[in-house]
Amino acid sequence: MSLSSSLKSFSLAVLRLPLKLLVREKRAPSDPVSEFQLSEQDHIVYVLRTQSMTSIELLRRQGEQLGLPKGAATDYKRNVPSKGSCLFLNKRPSFFRRNRVNADHKTSLVKLLNAQQANPNINYKLVPVSVYWGRNPGKERSFFRYFISSIEESGRFGKFLIILFSGRQCLLQYGQPIALNSPELDLEADPSRNAHKLSRIMRIHFNRAWVATVGPRTENRRELIAGIVASDPVQHVIQREKTKGKRSEQDLKKEAGKYVKEIAANFSPRMIRFLSSILTRVWYKIYAGIEVNNLKQVRQMAKDHEIIYVPCHRSHADYLLLSYQLYHEGLAPPHIAAGINLNFWPAGSILRRGGAFFLRRSFRGNRLYAAVFNEYLYRLFNKGTPVEYFQEGGRSRTGRLLSPKTGMLAMTVQSLLRGLKKPILFVPVYIGYERMFEGKSYVGELRGKTKQKESFGQLLGVRKALKRFYGKVYLNFGEPFKLQDFLDQREVDWRQASLDQDDRPEWLSNAVTALGDEINRRINAAASVNSVCLVSLSLLATPRQAMDKQELVSHLDMLLTLAKSAPYSVYTNLPENSGLELLNTALKLGMVQELSDPAGDVVFIEGDEAVLSTYYSNNILHIYALPSLIAAIFQRHERVSRIQVLDLVKLIYPFLYQELYIRWTYDELEQQITTIIDSFIALGMLLEKDNELTVPADEDSNWSRLMTLAQAVQPALQRYAISLTLLHSLQEGETLRRAELEQESQKLAQRIAALHGINAPEFFDKNLFRNLVKVLKDEDWVDHTEGAGMRPTDACLLLYNTVLSLLSVPVQQGLQQALRSLQQTKQLAQPVVESEPKE
Repeated sequence: MSLSSSLKSFSLAVLRLPLKLLVREKRAPSDPVSEFQLSEQDHIVYVLRTQSMTSIELLRRQGEQLGLPKGAATDYKRNVPSKGSCLFLNKRPSFFRRNRVNADHKTSLVKLLNAQQANPNINYKLVPVSVYWGRNPGKERSFFRYFISSIEESGRFGKFLIILFSGRQCLLQYGQPIALNSPELDLEADPSRNAHKLSRIMRIHFNRAWVATVGPRTENRRELIAGIVASDPVQHVIQREKTKGKRSEQDLKKEAGKYVKEIAANFSPRMIRFLSSILTRVWYKIYAGIEVNNLKQVRQMAKDHEIIYVPCHRSHADYLLLSYQLYHEGLAPPHIAAGINLNFWPAGSILRRGGAFFLRRSFRGNRLYAAVFNEYLYRLFNKGTPVEYFQEGGRSRTGRLLSPKTGMLAMTVQSLLRGLKKPILFVPVYIGYERMFEGKSYVGELRGKTKQKESFGQLLGVRKALKRFYGKVYLNFGEPFKLQDFLDQREVDWRQASLDQDDRPEWLSNAVTALGDEINRRINAAASVNSVCLVSLSLLATPRQAMDKQELVSHLDMLLTLAKSAPYSVYTNLPENSGLELLNTALKLGMVQELSDPAGDVVFIEGDEAVLSTYYSNNILHIYALPSLIAAIFQRHERVSRIQVLDLVKLIYPFLYQELYIRWTYDELEQQITTIIDSFIALGMLLEKDNELTVPADEDSNWSRLMTLAQAVQPALQRYAISLTLLHSLQEGETLRRAELEQESQKLAQRIAALHGINAPEFFDKNLFRNLVKVLKDEDWVDHTEGAGMRPTDACLLLYNTVLSLLSVPVQQGLQQALRSLQQTKQLAQPVVESEPKE
């Protein structure tokens, strides 16, 4: 061993004890061995940005934990750098050093390339590792950022301070390894050129990884306000408002500045670290764990895309959970669009420092506010700041995805039209809970109580909720997609669109509506199937929300097998537990109760949980809707061919597709139906003979499972039957306006729910009927003239009869009875006009 190597080894030994006491490092990803498919047989060499003995010691510790080569100082006299050697692109910062480039790493790369060429059976791999301390991006034009943000920018004294104050917030981030036997590297070429190419690739990687992990440097707040007020779009509105003569230019500028202060986040890395430590304690107390799926692709694409996270919105915990987990997974926490209702003391200040920016519910009538908000959002996008917003606009009280509010989407598209440095990447996120701490308030709201306004008093009430146990949380990242690609696929000539925000392109409205629907479908595709959702779906299919325990366990096992044999999406997360284990989890969470009985234990839902169970079953209804619809066909049809099944499903499918945001297009539908039928046959729930499908005998347990599964889609079919019945009850020449059809459908649904004890408030949700009527129009099932109302077409009679054929006779009779009762009530409510006597 050379003298320099001996000195380095001695220095590392001296560093070991203080680093052990001062530093607690985390790594991202948490398991780089499996994520990057690293092996002990690989000849792994680590590459870091800046020379640091501390980084070598941290890699030594990580190597022991992961079973990877331990980090070690490179002995440059060796023919080939040994496993675990650390190569540095830059030398340690120094006041007197002008050239910081470390040429030694290229020499080592040449040796490694030659070794790879001479030993093709050995996998030589370069593993880039970034080391972050405190993850403070610093402020633009700040002298102190050189001392507080990064060891790579600090000398020995600055490094000592960083380790002293930020040693507990150290993150080691492993990057995608580069295999030297990769086809992209021509080993026959000049090794020096290949070494230079690798060095350049690494430098680009570290630069992009920095922004993706830490985020761009934050803008001085005073400069931010001045910059937005002085921007062309805002100035254009100010000048136009000034010409109206009501307000002076100075007053308008001052008001614009106030709007910026009201809107803009005041991001603070200290607040992020504080919230991280607090939330870690909270999550570990109330949750059994946070399970993250499908993040690898996002981590890779975050380096060169402007990321927009678009989660579903179920709870106030959503944005806290997502930002918390992204931070711990080595990604920059996003700036979050929050409703102005959350800007109350002290939550508003805390959220603002955590990256929240606030927006009003409506911009209508306030052009200046709209211009300021658009400009602020554009600046976030253009700086590369990750952004998060909930396109549903508010929390779902039914467990279904709400129809997208397209305001934020439209502003995002308009920002793209102005031109951005990075392409926009939408990342749909499904957030699922085994139990929600807002469950009690949701039950009240579903029963008609007024939503409570967010306040400090309500915040104090959270303490009671934090004393309970809520099971697991699931963060599933859906399939990302680029906004530019989406617009190109719709053949929108967006590159030629006007940059004037007042001149909205004709295609914008339809494009953002389709964009919102696409995001919802991808969120649903990433759903997580958990114990409470499955148990709720099963028990709600029974008349009294109760089932024999063994029968319930068998039904849960069937649902799991069906989801695996006829998968909904590769992004869907399915449990590995058995049906019995899932039931035990639901019992532990108090979602269901168990009653011992000599004939066999019974599991049931009671009280508020019966209402709340509809919420949880709706979380996964889209996954089982198509199998349930196919099962419903066999409730009243003994023998059906595959072609007939396909024809029946195609008639109904557009309504389910719109209501539940199911992922399959018409072109994909036939293949999925075939897969589901094959799965039913494999499970013994359907029999096939002479090209006809039949059900098992009534006494067969598989028959009861098929009939139970068929109940999941029955509420939706009843809603379709309600609107269609109203349309087909019209007299000759009579029409119904769209709003009237929606309103009358809702009233009739409320009547049926009251008469038949349907304990699911979303059964008469007006938004569902609005979607239903939209499909009736889009699919030409009605003749509709603007201002003259609508009537069913002749073809609509086939749809009506098909829907009725999937409902039981008692349900059909109840529907007709409720319709007659409603019509009689309307007639009685109409004023009686007495005719004048004839002379």
